[in-house]
Amino acid sequence: MTVFLGVDWGAFVVVFLVALAATAVIVTSFALGIRAFAAGAEEPAGAGAGAGAGAGAGSDGATAAGAAGPGRVSRPAGATAAGLACFAVGVAAVLYGLWMIVPQFH
Repeated sequence: MTVFLGVDWGAFVVVFLVALAATAVIVTSFALGIRAFAAGAEEPAGAGAGAGAGAGAGSDGATAAGAAGPGRVSRPAGATAAGLACFAVGVAAVLYGLWMIVPQFH
């Protein structure tokens, strides 16, 4: 491509498209990781009733569902593995970016 205003526009477009694609992949991976970790989660009874200081507390001060009460549902192992893999994509992208920026790592 031509050089206009001292910029190689062909290289600029390539860098822009690669950055756009990498951003889309990383953001999508993070969103899928959050979604995978949310799999099997069930909101305890009465959790949406109020957001005050004592929301969900009974007359004796105990929470509505308790730590492992009936509102708790375990997450499938596959969803946990998928979530970790999705978050690993983001971590790998950050480490790769640091490796490219810091010259002592080369």
